[in-house]
Amino acid sequence: MNTPLKICAVLTAFNRREQTLRALRSFFIQGQNVDLSAVLMDDGSEDGTAGAVADAFKGSVTVLRGNGLLYWNRGMAAAFKEACDRGADYYLWLNDDTILYPNALSSLIQDAEVTESLQGRIVVGSTRDPDSGECTYGGLIAASSWHAGKFKRLHPQSKVQACHTMNGNIVLISNTAANVLGGIDERFSHSMGDYDYGLRAVRAGVAVLVGCGFHGECSRNPPVSAWYESVTLRERYKRVNTPKGLPLKEWAYFLNKHGGATWPLAWLATYRRIFTR
Repeated sequence: MNTPLKICAVLTAFNRREQTLRALRSFFIQGQNVDLSAVLMDDGSEDGTAGAVADAFKGSVTVLRGNGLLYWNRGMAAAFKEACDRGADYYLWLNDDTILYPNALSSLIQDAEVTESLQGRIVVGSTRDPDSGECTYGGLIAASSWHAGKFKRLHPQSKVQACHTMNGNIVLISNTAANVLGGIDERFSHSMGDYDYGLRAVRAGVAVLVGCGFHGECSRNPPVSAWYESVTLRERYKRVNTPKGLPLKEWAYFLNKHGGATWPLAWLATYRRIFTR
């Protein structure tokens, strides 16, 4: 009898108790001949998320506690580090607002197992909107020859596709790839850490692929007023530097890391809207 593959899901959550429980339930109903566990960073939730998860998944989910200031990227970084310290054959990044289809994990593992790469494998799952069926998150390819921060989403097909990076909603990472790449870069507070991880993986020779078909459902984040829509220049500058804006130093770090000699131009092009609205 084959030894079950050890799969550890990695999540971060903040005040989305019911969504978090649904995401975890969709993970723990996956497949046969797999040993499933999860690490959840509860970043200071006040709605009882940590207790509800501990009660619902006794012994299967390790719940870490944050101070409410970690946001998505640093919360995921802490949870991923804990998961890697414990060890697994594969790690599954899973957003707490994403619901996996029942065969999602087996499909991702199958696509990973048939891929040869000495540096490990990353298979990106694609999500669609539960109402419209639109592809919402998944694998990304570069959309500009000079701007390292511009990407377009790949629609999943009946065969795997190579991509340049990914959204972090559903991402299966082999243990070999995790060892090669190390952790999520904590220089980023909320966003960009998933993009950075995928770009680093491609550069390191890790196979980064969009898996076959769709793997779950996730609505797009609800529209909010963008930082550049504020009336005053002072307010636009203030809002862009919040974790959920596009912090100037973090964006410069990302573009410098991945954009080559043209990164200052890309940085300036992004922030022209501070002055032009």
